[in-house]
Amino acid sequence: MQKLSKTQERWLAVGLLLGIIIILSATVFIPWYNTLNETLEKIDDQVYQIQRYQRVIASREEVLSEVEKGRKKINALGYFYTQETYSLAAAELQKRIKGIVERAGGDISSTQVLPHKEQNELVRIAVKVRLVGDMDMLRVLLFEIQAEKPLMGIENITIIPKRGRRNRKTRKIEETGLITITMEVSSYMRKMSDESE
Repeated sequence: MQKLSKTQERWLAVGLLLGIIIILSATVFIPWYNTLNETLEKIDDQVYQIQRYQRVIASREEVLSEVEKGRKKINALGYFYTQETYSLAAAELQKRIKGIVERAGGDISSTQVLPHKEQNELVRIAVKVRLVGDMDMLRVLLFEIQAEKPLMGIENITIIPKRGRRNRKTRKIEETGLITITMEVSSYMRKMSDESE
């Protein structure tokens, strides 16, 4: 084998040293650098998420204010009952129905408050009513219920002609022109906040 000169040995030693440095760099520095870049990207993502959450939190009051304005606008329309409890809303509904029936010229024979039912953000309150009147009274009653605020709806209506008395002379039943009406009148109120939480 041929012997290297001192200069060649130096260059070989420098080459080997550079080779070892490059290999160490490739095995240590490059993975470390890649891991550092990934970590810095994750940190940037986390900073972006935190800034986004901070913007959302900062706008919370504005959003809550807008929600409250929307609630006030809806309440101002008068479509829903605004009482504090379901029982009070049902009592108010019962009172309104009684007033409508009296104005229409009918006579209420019974009322029954039905259990409330939750439907999304609203609560359905209903009253079952049995009353007596004539067809004109029924027409006025239906119109008044449709025009009333808070909004009301009629469900499960039954109309039965009221049986008349038998004429003693002719032995025929005389029609009274009266009808017995049984119906459920329902309305809505917003779900109470303490139950929705």
